[in-house]
Amino acid sequence: MISTNKNLIFTVTHGRTGTTFLTEVFKIFDDIRSLHEPEPNYANLFPTVKQTPEKAIAFLQSKIAVINEYPEKNYVETSNVFGKGFLIPLLRLGVMPGLLFLNRNFRKTASSLYERGSTPMRTQRGIHYSADPRVPGSLPIHEPESLTDYQLCYWGVLDSYARQMQAESIYKNENGKFYWVTTKDFQDFDKVVDIGNFFGLNISDKDRAIKQHHEIISVHHNPNKSRVRNSESIAFQDEEADVLNRVAFFDPLFVDRAIASPFIEEETKNAFI
Repeated sequence: MISTNKNLIFTVTHGRTGTTFLTEVFKIFDDIRSLHEPEPNYANLFPTVKQTPEKAIAFLQSKIAVINEYPEKNYVETSNVFGKGFLIPLLRLGVMPGLLFLNRNFRKTASSLYERGSTPMRTQRGIHYSADPRVPGSLPIHEPESLTDYQLCYWGVLDSYARQMQAESIYKNENGKFYWVTTKDFQDFDKVVDIGNFFGLNISDKDRAIKQHHEIISVHHNPNKSRVRNSESIAFQDEEADVLNRVAFFDPLFVDRAIASPFIEEETKNAFI
């Protein structure tokens, strides 16, 4: 077991969902340290954790020790890797952080991953930042090796959505704090304040915070500059519907909830149904 007196807030998300932007927005609150992917970095160990999950324990012990040394009471970290292999071990160690379930349109997210060359189980980026459909605990899917690169990226986004649902179930049972969000929520100052208050964050100088928030939302954070391929030729509707179909053989209830979400295009929903 490990302990901390910090007010911890982490994200469960896939990435390419606005985590860098969130990191900056949370800096408007008092007595807070808000970071994106600081050292020790989950992504460095993630390939090992997928093969040997218990390796997450020592890493998390050192991670919390580092966080405990910060002078600020509140600690936010928006790494997208945390929720893919480190949340459950952290809960088993007795630490229950506040969670932000951050989502963006699934096609836009998967396309961004594809264009960056971040393909689960196939590319270096994908191995370090995405789950692997062959690893226990991941969203099951039929014959992952036969999926196209885009389909694997789309699967990865669905996998993170499934992990959000799993975390929600755990947190409801244990009275943990969680909040479903999109980046659009953080464009609205009053909404940001509401979210912060929910997690026990405060603002002592509202005028300063409003000005800071306006400056933050005026900047495009972490644009997809490292584009290595184009997604324009992808048959999105057919490839996405095929992914949903392959997942539905194992987890039809998850697919039902995904289809009911606002993050999947109507054409894909109709093609699957």
